[in-house]
Amino acid sequence: MSNENNLTDSEKEELEERSSLKGWESFVDGFKGGFEKFQKSLEKQSKKNKELWEENKEKVNAFFKNLKQGYDDKVKQWNADIERRKLESKEKFEAHKKKVKDDFKNWQEKTQQEWNQGFKEFQKGMLKSSYMFLLCMIPILIIVIVIVFVISKLFSW
Repeated sequence: MSNENNLTDSEKEELEERSSLKGWESFVDGFKGGFEKFQKSLEKQSKKNKELWEENKEKVNAFFKNLKQGYDDKVKQWNADIERRKLESKEKFEAHKKKVKDDFKNWQEKTQQEWNQGFKEFQKGMLKSSYMFLLCMIPILIIVIVIVFVISKLFSW
């Protein structure tokens, strides 16, 4: 029985070794198969990513090209707007300058006219007052002269 047990034990061990070897081989084969599937999946994903990269690269390049074009257009628009405002400001300044000159010239002319009118009025007033003075003084002078003449005749007698 001991031989039987030994044979059985050795057969059992051999069977166990074979089964563990088979298990190990199936484990390794499973690993290899899983690894190969994983590798194929990575290659497939990489290929797909490369295709998407090329496709997206064109989209990204187009985006940046459009962005640059839009930026350049905006800058041109801003420059044109600044130039327009500069011209408008210059035109407004020139118009304001002309208006100030015209206002000053009109003020000078008006002041000159008022001065001339005032001077004419002053001359008229002086002539009128001189005339009125003479009109008032002539009768008084005549009376004074008559009185002086009468008094001188009275004393001379």
